Amino acid sequence: MRRLEREWRGGKVLYVEALSPAGRAFGQRWGLRLTPSLALFDAQGRLVHVWTGATTIPGVEELERRLREPGVPE
Repeated sequence: MRRLEREWRGGKVLYVEALSPAGRAFGQRWGLRLTPSLALFDAQGRLVHVWTGATTIPGVEELERRLREPGVPE
């Protein structure tokens, strides 16, 4: 995910420690059950998509595509 932080200029990458009180609350709020997870939100704060697992981290192109697609989070 550090690669996304360096490469993506279309948004912000924020890290939440899953075992902290804030991390637990965030995970519960958005239904994140495994780490690592990446949650993509649009500019209005709506959940767009969630990726779970170390091997499923998307590239910049995937993030941009997901933000352009209308629909329900998977």
